[in-house]
Amino acid sequence: MSSADALTDTGLSIRYGGDEPPIPEGSLAAMLRRQGEKFGERPALLVPQEGGGVAPVSYAEMVAQAESVAHWLRGLCEPGSRVAIWSRNALESVVVQHACTLAGMVVAHFNTGWSQAEVRHACELIEPSLGFTGQGFRDADLGERLAPFATFPVLPLNDVAAIAETSRTGDLPDPGPDAPCLIQFTSGTTGKSKGALLSQRCVLYGGWLRPAVYGGNEHDVWLNAVPYHHIGGSIAIMVGALATASAFVVLERYDRDQTVRLMRELRPTRMGGVPTMWHDILSSPNLPSESTVRLVTLGGATVPPSIVRAVQEKTGATCAIGYGQSESGAVTNTTFDDSIDTLCETIGRPSPHTEVMIAHPETGEPLPLGEVGEILARSPGNMTEYWGNPEATAETIRPDGFLRTGDLGSMDEQGYVRFAGRSREVIIRGGENIYPAEVEDALLSHPTVGQAAVVKVPHERLGHEVGAVVTLAGGVEADFPALEAHVAEQVAHFKVPRHWRVVEEMPLTVSGKIRKVELEKLFEEPA
Repeated sequence: MSSADALTDTGLSIRYGGDEPPIPEGSLAAMLRRQGEKFGERPALLVPQEGGGVAPVSYAEMVAQAESVAHWLRGLCEPGSRVAIWSRNALESVVVQHACTLAGMVVAHFNTGWSQAEVRHACELIEPSLGFTGQGFRDADLGERLAPFATFPVLPLNDVAAIAETSRTGDLPDPGPDAPCLIQFTSGTTGKSKGALLSQRCVLYGGWLRPAVYGGNEHDVWLNAVPYHHIGGSIAIMVGALATASAFVVLERYDRDQTVRLMRELRPTRMGGVPTMWHDILSSPNLPSESTVRLVTLGGATVPPSIVRAVQEKTGATCAIGYGQSESGAVTNTTFDDSIDTLCETIGRPSPHTEVMIAHPETGEPLPLGEVGEILARSPGNMTEYWGNPEATAETIRPDGFLRTGDLGSMDEQGYVRFAGRSREVIIRGGENIYPAEVEDALLSHPTVGQAAVVKVPHERLGHEVGAVVTLAGGVEADFPALEAHVAEQVAHFKVPRHWRVVEEMPLTVSGKIRKVELEKLFEEPA
């Protein structure tokens, strides 16, 4: 019996997601080889071509290329060496990631939106033995940007095809499930990015989980433009498709019109992305009237109820809401049986094999049901450590194995978790704690509001007041008194925003999260 089972009837906020279905045994490398042998002729990758159509890559071809590159890597680097990839999504990135898995090396995808200072920090932190670069934002040559401070060999990502054609023989030793596999960089919204080190077992669990929960199979086609420097790309998509021997479309970057066109041409069954992407997709005049999509996975931010309802209405797909982060990628999820209200109001219940606790931020003890505290997770999906940062590791991973997410939420009697925001985003107004997610949900339920972000505004007497930044439906004039009245019907008076800004679009990270630090600056000057 887990500790969560023992506490189930005590009224405390701690639950276990159960032992079913069982996690695949062994390493990620073993699964990769197994799928290549068993499903060799099935398409693993679908690569859109410039002139139209797609080029399929079979499982046998993909694994053969990865094995060849893995042999080449073993000739240059020791097991455990870091291999950096700085490029927007590409077929070659998939091959290199799988090659690192087979070779027992650690892949690290660099964020294409990084500044020079940010990529320099990443290089100094993880000390790559080798790097591959391609194109970035606005077709920038990332090799030229990396060159001034790279202390390791850097090759064009396009060279991977030639490397893969080199014939090499001999078996590669299985690195094992505990071998380091992936360094996932945090978003760095509160300081320099940290590198979360994930093992092969951790990455396998993170990819396997959602297809297992939502009935994925080898006939699925995944269409999702989430970048590979995000766990949604490198784990949920790349390893998720691998776990079920299904195919995914290699999309260089998100483009609404291309996505909608491929929905018609490739008839995908599984899609995903952040709410901002789906806001665009659903507004397309070319959206197919009949959809083959069975499941749409949403995450990356608070998901507006309007998006959930619109996705299900316009595509006929079931929506799945999942919560995770770089340090633990699959903490909670909803299920097929959950109601639309549950999808709109919660982030689901603990994932299989995962314990979730809502803890007091200072004492670390589980809180009573319904109280807001820090979300903690003990899971096969938890990181091993922050690379090169033992102090931050000790602050984040408790001796009992629970990982402190830094996010806030509450849990109800059925184990559903309601997200309340980042701990640093809590607004303390005159001694009252205000959780932005609650106010944002109220705003998003107003028909004129497209997107909403609630931030703290400094106040001399109260400490902070509530500020709201919104985008509005086309042609609608801002009516702040009406918005205040609407919010006041759903939350306490002290939570109602009194400071407002309207923007054409929200500033976003490359992975689609709203950059609230930038929005806070909007209130430094009078409106």
